Amino acid sequence: MMQKKSTNRLWAMKMCSLILTWFCTLTIPVAHGAAQADKREIVRRATQSSYSLRRLGLLEFKANVQPNWELAAKNFKANPGAMKMLNSLMFSVSLKPDGSVKIEHESSLPIPSAQEENVKQIYSGMDEMLSGFFMTWNVLMLTSPFPAIESEYQLQNLDGKYLLTYKEGNADISTTMTKELAIEEIKVSSDAFKGSVRPQLTKTPKGYVLVGYQGNYEPTAGLGKTRLDIQIDYQEVNGLQLPRKLSLDGIYDGSPVQMELQFSQYQLKLADSGVPRKSD
Repeated sequence: MMQKKSTNRLWAMKMCSLILTWFCTLTIPVAHGAAQADKREIVRRATQSSYSLRRLGLLEFKANVQPNWELAAKNFKANPGAMKMLNSLMFSVSLKPDGSVKIEHESSLPIPSAQEENVKQIYSGMDEMLSGFFMTWNVLMLTSPFPAIESEYQLQNLDGKYLLTYKEGNADISTTMTKELAIEEIKVSSDAFKGSVRPQLTKTPKGYVLVGYQGNYEPTAGLGKTRLDIQIDYQEVNGLQLPRKLSLDGIYDGSPVQMELQFSQYQLKLADSGVPRKSD
């Protein structure tokens, strides 16, 4: 029978998705203070310097997702029946043309009635974690973290770096970027919370590829203090960089959370033909 401690761990995994989701709402408007042509040139170059699967022709994809249950549910190792049930759960993720994702799940074995509620929690946790991850990943890998040229922001040249500051609703946002146009950190402060994301980027001939990030989220009041460390390994599918393994190590209100996901059997639809293509 599933233990309450492990169920709480899966709940913490769900809650860690909070910090994965708020980043996707950010936009990075463009600056006051420099000549208009200079501002536009900076944004144009920044946009071109980012890896963009949309620019490279990706319309949508579907992939199988396999969790590493021995890492995520260590308490189940002594329970072969529980591990067998966990390993019977199968997941897939579909990225749609509008950037939304759909997570599908099923079991290769019948689920005992006593475990149905636990399995529903696992499905819900995976739904929220994958949706939250792709909301963040999409900004830096699918589309662009930079704005339309006509937008407004403040741009300062400080200590050899660019600092973008602006408001998004009632939140104050600051983005630090190198002169090579790589984002170093995004900070967000509002009445409800303070948070930050520090991307880890690798420069490639097709732009900066997101290989990981550290995130911190601290609500003004109540539960939800979260720290995340995300690492992403890639595989090349039809010439495109797509996740092969996602590693998550985090703490939610003092509770450690670990998860590792493997992505395989990609099916792509590309803009050049619209014909689905499969990976090996």
